[in-house]
Amino acid sequence: MGRDRADGCTGFRVAAGAAVVVGAALVAAGVFGSDERPGRVLVMAGVVGAYAAVVADLRAVAVVAALGAAVFVGFLAHRYGELTGPGDAWSQAVPIGFAAVLGAGYRYLRSIGAEADPVTRITGRGGGVKSASRNRGRA
Repeated sequence: MGRDRADGCTGFRVAAGAAVVVGAALVAAGVFGSDERPGRVLVMAGVVGAYAAVVADLRAVAVVAALGAAVFVGFLAHRYGELTGPGDAWSQAVPIGFAAVLGAGYRYLRSIGAEADPVTRITGRGGGVKSASRNRGRA
């Protein structure tokens, strides 16, 4: 149909991420008072960053990071889901996006390490090195 889908589970990953974000918002609201925004944003950033480190689908990570920022601004910084209002709540939500980028980067670096084969020395006749790594194949 023109769209290349790897597995079709992005919606399930977004739904799971939304549930995690709502749970983190409830914990942040219960632990920190309404005047303690830095603590609330750190809880949200930690959860979104951990989600990004676990989930490989970047579309789901982007949606969950945006949802985490919107939940922080609408419910933890302002009241009643209001996304506009006085104050600098959106500028305080920047660590949530930064945590998502860090988590996705960690996930990527971890996947590179898992795919690499260890370096081996293969000597042939005459003692010369034929291949320095199994990743490159035969020389």
